[in-house]
Amino acid sequence: MTSTGAAHPPRLLTNGTIHSPSEPYADAMLVEDGLIAWVGSDETAAERSDPDLVIQDLDRALVAPAFVGWVDVAAPGAEEGSGTPEPSSSSVETDSWEDRITAELDETAAQGCGAARLNIDLPVSALSDAEAAQASLNASFRAAADHRVRAYPVLTLTGLGDSGVADRLDAVRGAAELLRTVDAIIGRPAALQLPAEDVLEHLLSIRIAVALAQRQLILRVEQPSDPAVVVAALVESTAEMRAKRQSPPGGLPTMLHGFDSASREDWELLLNTGVQVVLRGRGHLATALSVGVPVSAVAEAGHHPWAAVSAHVHHEDDPVSVRAAFNAQTRGAYRSLPESSGTPATSAQLDPGARATYALWEVDSLAVQTPDSRTAAWSTDVRARTPLLPYLDGETLPTLIATVIDGMTVTAGPGAGSGTASQA
Repeated sequence: MTSTGAAHPPRLLTNGTIHSPSEPYADAMLVEDGLIAWVGSDETAAERSDPDLVIQDLDRALVAPAFVGWVDVAAPGAEEGSGTPEPSSSSVETDSWEDRITAELDETAAQGCGAARLNIDLPVSALSDAEAAQASLNASFRAAADHRVRAYPVLTLTGLGDSGVADRLDAVRGAAELLRTVDAIIGRPAALQLPAEDVLEHLLSIRIAVALAQRQLILRVEQPSDPAVVVAALVESTAEMRAKRQSPPGGLPTMLHGFDSASREDWELLLNTGVQVVLRGRGHLATALSVGVPVSAVAEAGHHPWAAVSAHVHHEDDPVSVRAAFNAQTRGAYRSLPESSGTPATSAQLDPGARATYALWEVDSLAVQTPDSRTAAWSTDVRARTPLLPYLDGETLPTLIATVIDGMTVTAGPGAGSGTASQA
């Protein structure tokens, strides 16, 4: 499990650019006991004389909050066309499964992510052997719990479209029951994801069942789909749930994963449902933000997070600033993650007292970049107090130097893939 690394000496990062809203022109940062102890100027940092202080010269690198990723994997034996997942009683199967989860999270860290939704796809047929399904899930999330990337469990139940309404509800309740053990293993509430096309026709009963199970429901929207149909089902079911006083538990709102719409009206209707959205890859982020829908973003599988930021910035119909696109994959994404306490345990801002979870990037240039290139600035008035981010030209992307989680270096450079932490 992730710790704060309190046994290591304090580390002072200097000669860089620290992306901190509280100190937007900081070029130094102190990390101590896995937390950010101070953010400020190199001049002030030079006055420190702690005998055990480790100095790290950033060589003008950018230090920014780590991204939030999304990892999709199929349970052992649960690939398309197979039946029940293999029990984890076999040491060979268990070892390979644990290695696979570790490798996936290693790659996530190598993309500059400090946290990720870890989704396991499970066919509804696997529920016929609940003991084997439970063993597979337990093995996967134990491996995730041992990794420094902070994993947030998601279980996707597939194949519901072939079942009747009663059978779908039984399957949803059975899957929710499997997640009780996962909660205890990883220390965070697991979410249940269902393909939207399988449940839209009976969405009210599905949402009520998941709410009664005290689970967060994620509806996975596959493209192409009709956004208006999805929105209408959510509006109707939300109204009925409110009338029945059976709304989702506090802190566990229904989420749409992969939803997007070019229609402002769709976003305005969603705003009244309390539903949150996770954009997958490029989407109409500017419209969603202007309406006020709680929205976050995540890169497509295998894609660079900065590529997703750039895609939103250079969207031909709905461009946003680099800051808005970056926040959607950091601050907005962290806020969407469920925690047992209801408070995000991993900060999305580099401020004193926050967890020292960040990524170091080599960048060509920094700016305050807006959708209109005529107003983008290579520097900004200090009175504006706007922290700088990489200038994205649509082609060149920042290069990862290291990912640091709770003060510990998890990976250094793309593809390094090291789940073994060392001092940052």
